[in-house]
Amino acid sequence: MEEIQRILNEVLPLVVPSEEEVKKAKDAEEELRKRLDDVLKNYPQLEYRFLGSYARNTWLKGNLEIDVFILFPEDTPKDDLERIGLEIGKAVVDEYELRYAAHPYVHGIVKGVEVDVVPCYKLKSAGKIKSAVDRTPFHHDWLKDRIKGKENDVRLLKKFLKVAGIYGAEYKVRGFSGYLCELLVVFYGSFLDVIKNATAWTRNTVIDVPAGKIYKKKGMGFFVVDPVDPKRNVAANLSLDNLARFVQLCREFLRNPAKDYFIEKEVEIPSDEIIANEIEQRGTGLCAVVFEKPDIVEDNLYPQLEKACRRIEDFLRRENFLPLRSRFFADESRCVLIFETQVKELARIRRHEGPPFEEEEHVERFLRKERKYRPFIEGGKFWVYVERKNWKVEDAIADLIRREWRSMGKNVGEMLKKHFEILVGKSVLKIEGKEFRRFLVDFLCLKLN
Repeated sequence: MEEIQRILNEVLPLVVPSEEEVKKAKDAEEELRKRLDDVLKNYPQLEYRFLGSYARNTWLKGNLEIDVFILFPEDTPKDDLERIGLEIGKAVVDEYELRYAAHPYVHGIVKGVEVDVVPCYKLKSAGKIKSAVDRTPFHHDWLKDRIKGKENDVRLLKKFLKVAGIYGAEYKVRGFSGYLCELLVVFYGSFLDVIKNATAWTRNTVIDVPAGKIYKKKGMGFFVVDPVDPKRNVAANLSLDNLARFVQLCREFLRNPAKDYFIEKEVEIPSDEIIANEIEQRGTGLCAVVFEKPDIVEDNLYPQLEKACRRIEDFLRRENFLPLRSRFFADESRCVLIFETQVKELARIRRHEGPPFEEEEHVERFLRKERKYRPFIEGGKFWVYVERKNWKVEDAIADLIRREWRSMGKNVGEMLKKHFEILVGKSVLKIEGKEFRRFLVDFLCLKLN
């Protein structure tokens, strides 16, 4: 453990904000307070609070963002909360854009620092919340004293997760939220204790934070009890695969501790020639469905992409294309659904099952149908060969999308109905962009140097 502690001491400068960054944050906070005090003179019924990782001093070096919550009386109509909240947000930042969570909020800049101005209700109890953001003040109050002295442990955990690509609860990542990181450090006591204990987590582990105990319960999924709302699972957005990745990462770190777990590196992507050669050698059916990205927020987009992916993969399985894997990708302008199958092309005919010989009426109806091939009996049932409508995997996918685009998510389905392109085999390399190359290499499970 001495070796691990030495490594953690060495990586602290990578996670703890510098004096210069802290000063920049304090200057922005001071300016923001002045502006808020000035604007809120017109709204004597409102108050503001600094919440989140900045307020608790658990923000990660290079990831400074100040969260300010505008607290409205409980009886404020929702429309007024949104309208006035946005007015205040726009008035106190230098430049802004509207973002969306439970409801719209303002994201902007103050003295070079990113700021979120979020309206919420001031409630007496977390049991009466009207939207998810209303819990945030209660989260802060529960954590603010308990986290003292453990701030750098939280930073180490966040960095460990970020380098692994599993930090963030948004649907695009489905990883660990900042609040979950803080709860785990409070519960276990330190970064290292989280890592040690996580090696024994399972998909049925329940971490009951307010009760101070851990147990297993089938059917619950990995569950971290919110001390502010005991019915809520703080880890609800964490995917099972990312839980598994984290557990394995902890095992590997404890076996072979290294600074690399805390250092984000630019991975060298193989050349297109190498990737194309790999695609050809595999002999699989590789298909990418490319279409325009719908104009919706990511937390609405990604569940729809997942739904579309799953719908097509289930179809490919039923049609005996034997899918190996499917995934989805999105950037600023386009979306990609990608599939790899063991079978590129099926036989032109397939067996169609008929009735058992005992069902005379059904047999007669079956035999009366005009077909290209004559029926035959096997296992006491009538069968017949029928011609497939689509025998190539790309044609089958295209036909399914045209017929069933409505089942692939409202906005994604509408975009697919409007236009899509299917790229097959190494032609998927026509999709440009570094991020897509990284995604493709990861999808193909290629080893990287």
